[in-house]
Amino acid sequence: MKVNRTVSGLEVELASEQDTRAFGEALAGIVEPGTVIGLIGPLGAGKTQLARAVAEELGADPAAIASPTFVLIHEYEGRIPVYHFDVYRLNSREAFEDLGPADYWDAGGVCLVEWADRFPGLLPDRSWTIRIEPREGDRRHLVLEVPPGDSGRLDAFGGP
Repeated sequence: MKVNRTVSGLEVELASEQDTRAFGEALAGIVEPGTVIGLIGPLGAGKTQLARAVAEELGADPAAIASPTFVLIHEYEGRIPVYHFDVYRLNSREAFEDLGPADYWDAGGVCLVEWADRFPGLLPDRSWTIRIEPREGDRRHLVLEVPPGDSGRLDAFGGP
């Protein structure tokens, strides 16, 4: 895994599925209750794999973690609760709003929203964004953007 700091976050080169998992575990070490992360990338990019690593590292039961494609929100208990959304199958902003996501933003957990780019503007302004681009084989390019007030939390990843 190669990590570079940017003005707004991180750029990460992941060489394998193990790197994707390791990044998710490291991410779990810096999130706090109330962190909302929008996960963006095509089918098969690794969004669910990354969400699984975060949830497991936060203490969720690995056997309970599944892709929320058919159940739109999964709730996992752990040191910090994890609320895992998948809005791929929703056909409108209203359908997303009807899920009551705003109730989760401040519910004391970490929210992971797959396909967050489908409905721009519906995540809170303080949200983090992770864009994942698959590359050849298991390689991935990942860009993490955080609000300016959260950039210090990225110090755990190293760099200036």
